[in-house]
Amino acid sequence: MNSAIIYIGFAQALYSSLLFFLKRPLKIADVILALWLIAISAMFGLNIYQEVNQIIGDSWTFSLPLLLSYPPFLFLYSKYITTQFDRFRSKDLIHGLPILLIVLIIMIFGMIKPNDELFELRSVIGNFFMTSLWGYGILSILIVIKHKKQLKNNYSYSSSRINLTWLMVVIISYIVVFNLTVVVSLLTEYGVIHLDADQVRNPILLAYVYVIGIWGLRQHQLSSDGITLNSVRDLTFKPSSDRYQKSGLKPDLAKTYVNKLVNYMNASEAWKDPELSVEKLAMQTQIPRHYITQVLNENLGKNFYTFVNEYRTAHAKKLIVSPDYQAWSFVGIANECGFNSKTAFNNFFKKASGMTPSEYKSSQLATV
Repeated sequence: MNSAIIYIGFAQALYSSLLFFLKRPLKIADVILALWLIAISAMFGLNIYQEVNQIIGDSWTFSLPLLLSYPPFLFLYSKYITTQFDRFRSKDLIHGLPILLIVLIIMIFGMIKPNDELFELRSVIGNFFMTSLWGYGILSILIVIKHKKQLKNNYSYSSSRINLTWLMVVIISYIVVFNLTVVVSLLTEYGVIHLDADQVRNPILLAYVYVIGIWGLRQHQLSSDGITLNSVRDLTFKPSSDRYQKSGLKPDLAKTYVNKLVNYMNASEAWKDPELSVEKLAMQTQIPRHYITQVLNENLGKNFYTFVNEYRTAHAKKLIVSPDYQAWSFVGIANECGFNSKTAFNNFFKKASGMTPSEYKSSQLATV
């Protein structure tokens, strides 16, 4: 069974990495994930080499450096998928230096002592792996949490493609599973149990290959960082908060941006786009993305999600009572207004108006 797993894992990891390199548009995060899959395939390849050549014994001098690359890859992917960088930042190369150093140390000590006399070195590297596992794992979790908190400032809709729940599951399960793998290895080392750690690790790695391959290919680049407004004369401006004091945005320019946003939303009906994001709106209005977030929060007192969905809700109210739309279902009206699901429509409609769409329709028809 283990033989089949390592051959499937080797082929699948390489195939998935190729698909990432062929992905268009190819982003830095995709390249990072592809390289991680190549590192995983190398682990399977090491097992294949041992099996083909009937090598019996622990291959930790090769497997540990490979395992040490996994946490940094996970962290860097989390970082680059949530923030749009034009290029890979050279300072992030520092995450690979400890791995290179450990490879060098293993090579030097391997020439001095035989493998079975390097127990202390193996223990040190193993402890470093655990530190790296928890350190990078926690940092990755914090990145995803921060991204989730910023969703409503960047997107007007909810979707599994933007909330990174799958990545959070991968990170947490990775920490838990590899801690268990280390425990199994230690218990085997001290003779408490008799189980090859590869028999535990390989099925887990294969599962990660499929999860990373499927969800990673679906994932696109992300950005982190109830009345329709028909008149800009009635806008109330609030004092700047500490959060934006260093942004450099002057009050007069902020008011200009707000007017431009409101006028554009009214004229273009951009809110009908079910996947409208602050990034898209920035491109359409030529207003810097971070300034859109700032003026909405400070000058209108709302996030991007609320700003857009108020337009959608106001339009939905008109359609619900319009004679031309009496035969339409609420799902059809929701889609027409830019909501990407019936649940999102019902939830925001009730939050904004205090009643469900059906209750609103009944109340309006009762007054006719």
